Amino acid sequence: MSNDLFTTLDRAAGRTVAEPGLDLLVGGLLAQVVSGARVLRAVAHPLGFYCLPVVRDGALGVCVHVFDPATAVGQREIHCHSWELKSSVLYGRIGNLRIGVYDEPARPSHRAYAVHSDAAAGVDEVRPTARLVRWQPLAEQTSGRGETYTLRAGEFHATVLPDGTPTATVVLGRTVPGPVDVVLGPVDGGPRRVVRRLCDAERTARIAEEAARRISGSYDDGPG
Repeated sequence: MSNDLFTTLDRAAGRTVAEPGLDLLVGGLLAQVVSGARVLRAVAHPLGFYCLPVVRDGALGVCVHVFDPATAVGQREIHCHSWELKSSVLYGRIGNLRIGVYDEPARPSHRAYAVHSDAAAGVDEVRPTARLVRWQPLAEQTSGRGETYTLRAGEFHATVLPDGTPTATVVLGRTVPGPVDVVLGPVDGGPRRVVRRLCDAERTARIAEEAARRISGSYDDGPG
């Protein structure tokens, strides 16, 4: 069933401009979270958004990422994933800055840190590697509602909210052999452990309900 759901979402987001059916599909998934029919807990991600992991099936994963501009303070961290990424914007706007990272042992600006994640425990072990690097910005792509962008596994990037407005994306990931999760950090830094905060059922339902209402266009931000 999870594999079928991944395939359905992948097809709906398979074009540069996502098909309208993607809104209905994700809205339906969020409604299941709100009602309790789909049991999960939102995760306060270290990069500054809430992650709703709706599918975990071996190498495949589907998450809804909900960005709150008031709390999304860690988004600009330069990192790469061990999985292929396809991200479709459900509402708001998001910027994806591709980063070129080059070995530079003589005059490095950063060190590469391998990230070893234990999803069940909600813990990331961030360990320094011997790789010393410098980086430079490459192309930046800003995507709005209904648009989709992709990243290859191992491709460095940083995420930004260009307008400072609430934003949500549905992210499809496919793990591939070889690449590892990497984040750039200080040259002289040491290992660290990051514990991801798990939201309770009530908070998870509120996050899912607000996102679903924004997707449907029925959310009211109030006067002003």
